[in-house]
Amino acid sequence: MKRRQTSRGRSGGHGSSTIEWVGGIATLPGYVANEGEPYRPEAIFWMTAEGAVLGSMVAGPGELPATAGASLQSTIEQPIYGQAHAPTRLRVASAQLADILRASHPDIEVVCAPTPELDEMLDLMREHLTEQDVTEQSYLLLGVDPDAMAAFFKAAAALFRAQPWKVVPDDESLFSVTIEQLGVRDAALSVIGQMGESFGIVLFPDIYAYEAFLEAGEMMALDEEPEVPPHFALNFERGAELEPDLRREIAEHNWEVAAADAYPSLLAIDGDLVARPPTARELTMAEALARALTEVLAEKQSLRAAWEGGEPVSRTLAIATHEGALEVTLRAPFALALPEFDDSYDILAALAELSLEGGEINPYARVPLEDELLRRFAAAPEAQGLEDIFAFRFVMNLAADYFSATIATLDPNELDELLFELVPRKVSIDASEAQLIVEECRALYAFLKRECGLKQADACLRVLGGNAADALEAALADRSKFGMAKSLFMTGREAGFDIDSPEGIEEWLQFDQDMPLPSYENLPPAGAPRAAPKSSKNDRKKKRKAARKARKKNR
Repeated sequence: MKRRQTSRGRSGGHGSSTIEWVGGIATLPGYVANEGEPYRPEAIFWMTAEGAVLGSMVAGPGELPATAGASLQSTIEQPIYGQAHAPTRLRVASAQLADILRASHPDIEVVCAPTPELDEMLDLMREHLTEQDVTEQSYLLLGVDPDAMAAFFKAAAALFRAQPWKVVPDDESLFSVTIEQLGVRDAALSVIGQMGESFGIVLFPDIYAYEAFLEAGEMMALDEEPEVPPHFALNFERGAELEPDLRREIAEHNWEVAAADAYPSLLAIDGDLVARPPTARELTMAEALARALTEVLAEKQSLRAAWEGGEPVSRTLAIATHEGALEVTLRAPFALALPEFDDSYDILAALAELSLEGGEINPYARVPLEDELLRRFAAAPEAQGLEDIFAFRFVMNLAADYFSATIATLDPNELDELLFELVPRKVSIDASEAQLIVEECRALYAFLKRECGLKQADACLRVLGGNAADALEAALADRSKFGMAKSLFMTGREAGFDIDSPEGIEEWLQFDQDMPLPSYENLPPAGAPRAAPKSSKNDRKKKRKAARKARKKNR
């Protein structure tokens, strides 16, 4: 292996007697699948500061920290090359590993700092493994038998003939998948191939993994370092592109293939983009999913209507597989499998739990719960005097987006900021609606106090008391409070465009392209610093989501 040229070494800036080593634990770029579930082994390496490997040890995930001290001592006594000697200084990137080594080797100066020498060695190892010729390939790995693979090939052939990429509008029109017997719940299924190439389906463990996958692609396009989530793919390839060993194996077992470009392959991809063949469980899952999807695709009109905003499609099917019958639930568009709501179901507790999980609130879990709460509120005495119920939805959306809160956890200070700052800035609504908004919020909190015992209800009602309606009306009428998007849309409404419809918005944006920015849009003077956003990561995420929506609209 080529040695790094570095200023570190025996002198290393620490005196002529300093001998510096580099150490660290890394996950190896490959899977071990002797028994049970496949796993990626870990290795601990000890290197000179010039990049030469002196010793190493391989073990299962999580096993090496406990043996790190012994591994270092063994390398000191018997290095791969050279004479036995101990380093005076050891550099590792992990604080945990540093603490372990300080305890086991108090005479060595252990420093927690980056270890680029180790990173370079691992990069070379990955390149070497990628370039290696594989002498033999087979579908029958990880405990998979020929009959199980035959069942999968048959199911995959039926799916290919159903042409899902001609039914599903695009790869962002998702199914949710639940197969309880296999531990699959609310997985996100994307169909690819609508552009006439790369046919197949991709299964993500949840909706967040799918969104992270899209963001990873966008980050790569921007030359940013992506974080690719684990996923599972069934791809269809041309037979001519398969390895000869695989073609011979298919012919030998007479496995069914639908067409010359319909040879199925399964890959499980982990977060480091390392692929492995499927386990027996994953093969059963792929077979069940292919059969269930083939059956549901027969309802072409219903599916297309569902993705265009019509009635959702939800089907629970008993699917026969080589392992026996499995219950598969497919929903379009994507929706979480929520419990059946009855009068005893505690909606407020469920909403509170979403907030307590921390981070962003999953809208696929939040919105159905809010829909049920809205249904109960609309039937309650407190709502009977209301002309309409419309504020509930945008209040809940703003609470989730800006405070990571639901109606169950939104506190009085957040409610005050939401109503008198965020709504005037973000919501395109006429000032004359202020009285109705406040009345609806008062009625909602009165309902939550009586029916649900919401502890902060009284404090929130005080925010909505007194001259709250007048204050909100004044804020909604104050154009200096408008955000840029609201300014744009409100100007369009005043110009006579229907900004409540996608067509009207598009017409207004086309008309507005060459118009100057409205004079009431508060922009800082030239050279003045702009306030930094609360979360640049969230801003980038919102921009990526907006870009995805734009792409979807133009397909």
